[in-house]
Amino acid sequence: MSDAGERTECEEARLTRHAGLGDLELLTARYRNHAYALHTHDSYVFGVVVEGAEKLRINRQAHLAPAGSIIIVNPEDPHDGEKGCDAGWAYRTCYPRDALMREIAEDLELGHLPMFGQGILDAPDLAGDFVQAHRLAVSGRTMEAETAMLMALRGLTLRFADRGGRNPSPDDSEAARRFRLYREQIEADLARAFDLTGLAEAAGVTRFQVIRDFKRAAGMTPGQYLRDCRVRAASALMRTSKPLAEIAFETGFADQSHFSRLFKSMRGLSPGAFREAG
Repeated sequence: MSDAGERTECEEARLTRHAGLGDLELLTARYRNHAYALHTHDSYVFGVVVEGAEKLRINRQAHLAPAGSIIIVNPEDPHDGEKGCDAGWAYRTCYPRDALMREIAEDLELGHLPMFGQGILDAPDLAGDFVQAHRLAVSGRTMEAETAMLMALRGLTLRFADRGGRNPSPDDSEAARRFRLYREQIEADLARAFDLTGLAEAAGVTRFQVIRDFKRAAGMTPGQYLRDCRVRAASALMRTSKPLAEIAFETGFADQSHFSRLFKSMRGLSPGAFREAG
C-alpha cells in the first residue's frame, strides 16, 4: 500500500476530528526518528501502516508492523512505537471511544464492548477499507465519511474481535486494592511530587512491592504511569481555553518545554498541533 501524500523527507503529523463520528480523532503521520514513550489511551486505537515499518510493544508483546499491517490496541493497554526500518513509517490511525464501539457491538449483537486479542493483523481488504475511510473522514465528507468509517470499523470488529469479550485474569486482591490506592492519590493531585517512599508508606508495603504492583496492574513502572496520567489529563484540558503554560503547571510538569517534549513523545505531535485540531 502506498500513500503518495505521505512520502516526504521530514516528519509530520496532523490530527483532525470528525464530529459526525463522535468527535473521532484521526491522525495522519510520517515519522523517521520519532519514538513513542510507553503510554495508554482511554479509547481504542485502530491504524494501518501505509509505508515503511513500525516496531512496537503492546502490553508485554513486541511486534513489527510492515506496510499494510493493521494495528489495534484496546483501551488502557500500554503501548509504544518506533521505526522498524531505516526509512521510518507512515500510518493513518483513529481513536474510537466506547460509545462508537458500543454502537458497532450492538449492531453485531455482541452483548459487550469488543476486545481484540491480536495487536497486529494482516487483512489487505480491511486495511484498504480503513485507509479509504480515513481519507474521507479527514477530508470532511460527512455522510460518506461516516458510512465508510463505520463500515470499516464494523468489518474489523466482525472479523477480529474476541467473541467472548475480555475475561480479566485473576488478580491478587491485595495488589488490586493497593493499586487503586496509588491511582487515587495520583489522580487527586497530579501536580504533587510523588516518590516510591510516599506510595509505599501509604499502602504499608515496601518500595519493591510498589514497583511490582504497578507492573502487575498497569504494565508500567510507577514513573511511566504517572507521566501517562499527566499527559492524559493535559489532553482533556486542552479542549478548554486554558493557556498551555497553565495546563502544564496544573498537571505537574516542570515547565512548558518539559510538557511539550513529553506530550509529543506520547501523542506524536506537539500540544499546539493537538489543540489546533479543535
